[in-house]
Amino acid sequence: MRLIALTALLLFTFTGNIQAQRSDSLSMLPGNVLDVYYNFNTGTKDTVRNNNWHLAFAVRKALPPLRTMQAATIRINDGRGVELYMAPMGTTWSNFDTTTWSSLPQGSNSDSSWDVGAFNADHNLSNPFDYGWGQYNMTTKDVTGSRIYVVAISSPIPGGPKVLKKLMIQKIAYDTQWVFTFANMNNSDSTTMTIRKSDFSNKLFAYVNLIDKRVIDREPPVGSWDLLFTRYKSLVTMFGQTLMYPVMGVFHNPAHQSAEYVGADARVFTPDSSLRFKSSISEIGWDWKVITTTPGVWPVRDSLAYVVKSGQNKYYRLYFTGYFASQQLQYITFNTTFHEILTGIDNIAKENGFIRVFPNPSNGKIAVSFANVYGIKEATMRILDINGKLVDEVQMSNVGEDLTVDRDMTGVKPGIYFVQVLSDKGVLSSKIIID
Repeated sequence: MRLIALTALLLFTFTGNIQAQRSDSLSMLPGNVLDVYYNFNTGTKDTVRNNNWHLAFAVRKALPPLRTMQAATIRINDGRGVELYMAPMGTTWSNFDTTTWSSLPQGSNSDSSWDVGAFNADHNLSNPFDYGWGQYNMTTKDVTGSRIYVVAISSPIPGGPKVLKKLMIQKIAYDTQWVFTFANMNNSDSTTMTIRKSDFSNKLFAYVNLIDKRVIDREPPVGSWDLLFTRYKSLVTMFGQTLMYPVMGVFHNPAHQSAEYVGADARVFTPDSSLRFKSSISEIGWDWKVITTTPGVWPVRDSLAYVVKSGQNKYYRLYFTGYFASQQLQYITFNTTFHEILTGIDNIAKENGFIRVFPNPSNGKIAVSFANVYGIKEATMRILDINGKLVDEVQMSNVGEDLTVDRDMTGVKPGIYFVQVLSDKGVLSSKIIID
C-alpha cells in the first residue's frame, strides 16, 4: 500500500500547474433529443435541440489533410433518422425515377471528421475540383452541383412512413453562399433556399429543416466549447452483427486532439506528451459505456480515460463515472482534470519553484537544477521508476537557485523515470526519459 500511495502521489505531482478538477453531469432527455456543448474550463453547458434539423451546411473550410478551396461539407442528422440516397450521375431533376429510391446507394457521415459528410463522403481525393456533390468551376469560382439526392426523414410517429424530399445542391456561389432546391417526390412544393455563410461566422455549420423550410442558427461559437455530447450513427457490433447504429457519444472540437488511455490507473494518471493524440473527433465516442438493452444504469468502463489536448500545453483528462438511460431520462456523470504540461525540459512549475532535469532524454547521466526555490535548507531527492520503485536517493542541503545535482543512471534500464524532491515546503517533481 505504501508503494501504491507513493506512486499515486508522484503521478499527481508530476503534472505542472493543475488548475481545476471537476465532477460534473448532464442530461440529454429521453431519446437524446438534446445536444450539449461542453466547456472544460468553465463547465458551461450550451444545450440545444437536435431533432429540429435535417441537413448541416459547412460555413468553415475543411482542415488538413482535407483542406479544400471552399467550405463544402454537408452532413445529415443521421442520429435522428435522416438518410441520404444518391441518384446515378447524369440523372436530371425531370428524369429521376423516384420509385426506386430505396435501392439507391446511401451516403453516410464520417464519425471521425467534421469535414466529411454524407454528401461529400465519396469525393475523389485525387481531384481537387471534386466535392462529391459537385465540381469546382475555375471560371466562375463556384462549386456547381452535379447530383440528385433523396433525403428520407423518419416519421415522428413510430412506425409511420418516411417523409421523402428530392434535393439538388445548385451551387456554392464564390464561397459566400449555398443555393439548393428541394421538393416532394412528385415535384410539388419545390423550394429554393439560400444560406449566406457570413450569417454564421464563428460556427461550423448552418442547419436546415426541410419540412419547415427554415435555416437554423443552433451552435454556440466554435471557440466556446470543447466537447459535443450528441446522437449519431457509428459502426456497432451487437449480437454477432456489425451495423451502422445510432449511439449517444462525444465528439471533440475540431481545434483539439484527443487520446485514449486504458489502464488500472486511468482515473489518476497524469497525461504527458507520450500519448498518441488523434484528430478523430470521435476518439472519445460512445464505447466508454456498455450497450444495454434494458432501461436503467448502463456499466461504464472504469479502466478507461481520455485526454483532450487544447492548445500547446493544455490537457484535460476525462473519465466517465455513470450513465443512466430510460424513457424519462438520459443522464451522464463524469470527472475532468486540467493539466498544464511544460514542454522542452519537461519541468513542473510550483508556487515555491520548480526543478529542471537535463538532458532529457538522457543516456543516463543527468543534472537536476532548481529555479525559484526559496527557504528550503534540507531536502531529499529520489528517483523512481514507472512502478514507483526507488532507484536512487540523495540527501541535499542549502537547496537554492545555484544548486545543481549530478546523478549517474547509466546502469538502469531504458524507460521513464520520475525525479522527486521532498522538503518541508512540499514536493517538486519532473520526468526523465533514459534511452
